[in-house]
Amino acid sequence: MRILHIEDAAAVACILAKYQNLTQGFESKVVKLDRYDKFGFYKFYKDYVKVTTSEDLFLSAILEGAEKADIIHVHSKVELVPYLRNKYGKSKKIVLHYHGTDIRGLKKQKLPHRSRISDTAIRLIYLYRRIRNNILLKKRIHSKVQSLSDLIIVSTPDLLQYVSSKRGIKNIYLPNPIDSDLFNPDIISSINSNDSLHAEAVTMDTEVTDMSWVHNYLKMNRINFDIDVYDRIKQPLMYSELPRFLKRYKIYVDIRYVDGKILTNLSKTGLEALACGLDVLDFDLKFRHGLPFEHCPLSVVSKLSEEYAKL
Repeated sequence: MRILHIEDAAAVACILAKYQNLTQGFESKVVKLDRYDKFGFYKFYKDYVKVTTSEDLFLSAILEGAEKADIIHVHSKVELVPYLRNKYGKSKKIVLHYHGTDIRGLKKQKLPHRSRISDTAIRLIYLYRRIRNNILLKKRIHSKVQSLSDLIIVSTPDLLQYVSSKRGIKNIYLPNPIDSDLFNPDIISSINSNDSLHAEAVTMDTEVTDMSWVHNYLKMNRINFDIDVYDRIKQPLMYSELPRFLKRYKIYVDIRYVDGKILTNLSKTGLEALACGLDVLDFDLKFRHGLPFEHCPLSVVSKLSEEYAKL
């Protein structure tokens, strides 16, 4: 089977392609538009990814891969689905994969630390995107795009509420895979003097989290151990270095407050922390131990393969 993954979210498409190739014998690759590999995802998975730096090259790479593909697996980039369906008709199976804000939306987003001029430019871009997204939602583009897809996948169970329930539209929840070759408690990294344990726990401050609310929430619930907050906006952490970083700590605090509500699922970083052997304090203020089997890469690609076979 030949599979083309278009675009990506936090290396999920890359991990799927890797294990589809290595464990199932499929010919699977990712085409990704990226001018700056901020977290080093695509450098790490370079054997499975074709990265392009312009829209024209991106479209050319898509068409080149799609011609040979049995399955076209689109991650988040919903506007490509009508184009692909129009070009290939029913000759190709098209899968649409939602990862979060692409369907849930986001009312507020923090900006990375840059110059004042670039901050202004980025704010304008975000404003344009919000307006564009609102227009798209009002026109029910998601409903239309979903009706054109052979299968709709969501990466967390809460996203199922945003998927059309119309008859004939098939949708499933597919757990995010964690690359167990990289995130593994048995892999020991050398620790130097700069890696001393600063606190018992760590959490990540990202573009979508409200850390001040998280701190107050923990305080109200009398959780008072020391927590380091790593700002991934100002200091991007390379994907290949993430296991080594996480293993400096015993606990990962995985509480995300977005748009006025707590997200009731583990983040991908939280899952990676579990795979590294850390305890994870979840949204329900309960400690979790060990990566759930459903997030093991072999389990995920096996489930996905079963769904592909039904198309």
